[in-house]
Amino acid sequence: MTAPTESASSSSEMTEAATAPDPASMPERLPGEPEAIFVVGVPRSGTTMTRALLDTSDRISIARENHYMGHVFGRRGARHFFRKVGEDLTNDDTIRKIVDLIYSGEYEKQAGWRPPSPHWYWLLENVDRDDLERRLLAEERSERGMFRGFISAYAAKHGKPIWGEKTPTHLSFTDELLEWFPDAKVVHMLRDPRAIYVSDLYRRQNRDRWPYTWLDRVPFLLESYLVLLTVVTWRSALRLHAALKERHPDNYRLFRFEDVVTDAEHTLPDMFGFLGVATPENATSPWVAARHGMRSSNEGIDPKAASRWRERIHPFAKRFIELALGRSMRKFGYTE
Repeated sequence: MTAPTESASSSSEMTEAATAPDPASMPERLPGEPEAIFVVGVPRSGTTMTRALLDTSDRISIARENHYMGHVFGRRGARHFFRKVGEDLTNDDTIRKIVDLIYSGEYEKQAGWRPPSPHWYWLLENVDRDDLERRLLAEERSERGMFRGFISAYAAKHGKPIWGEKTPTHLSFTDELLEWFPDAKVVHMLRDPRAIYVSDLYRRQNRDRWPYTWLDRVPFLLESYLVLLTVVTWRSALRLHAALKERHPDNYRLFRFEDVVTDAEHTLPDMFGFLGVATPENATSPWVAARHGMRSSNEGIDPKAASRWRERIHPFAKRFIELALGRSMRKFGYTE
């Protein structure tokens, strides 16, 4: 597979030092630390920024998007492609065939119009095929074990004891993830839906990817589609939040993007405290690569990211979102 070009910052993350830490020197998890951390939310809600912030800890390593559980369309998830190879994961040949699917480029061919997520390209660039095969063969022979093997490889490469990943749409699979990993922690990022719409529109208009390039050829078609998508996904995320906070009060927590960028001094200790990990001293230092919608830089947290959308949103889109989501927006502090 050849990794798709998304941005300078994302492509640079895909190629890293090839030398993995000595397994004997890997630190152990401390009491109270979770096995895994999952960063979820509506896309464009600050999950990439959160990943960068959590990665500043010498205890946590958060892999990039993988869509293992499922995508916007559930059967676009990686595990559904792997099931086609064979569902008997106790059979060593099935494991080997799945590894071959990834490293031969066949997974990319089968994925078609939507290429595999970044983590699969990272594996190709940074993990030897035989090493990944050995890791999966040593894991629990289940989809849970496979997932842990694929993602923990990232943490092992960086010599950190807590593995994790950020795939926004895994929000819909939170119950299953916490059933698989009962002591894991889930960070749900919430952002003003008006900002999400503006960020998503900017991304779609500046990335050559079907079908968005086609939609953008028709006046207002892309804008109309994205404003409706924003309303539907944001409302769905809040319904999930209401259920998840009741079912998993100790393992699931919602954080507002705006609180992170405007009040990191208080919000980050709260986030790391929820995770059971000490807050890194360098979490907000200027070198932290943080991406905020229309701004990608290495200048760290940008407080203006909370309100930059106001300069770019079309009045009709703003009004439509406020009419559709007004009550929920006010409940979470998103007022005029």
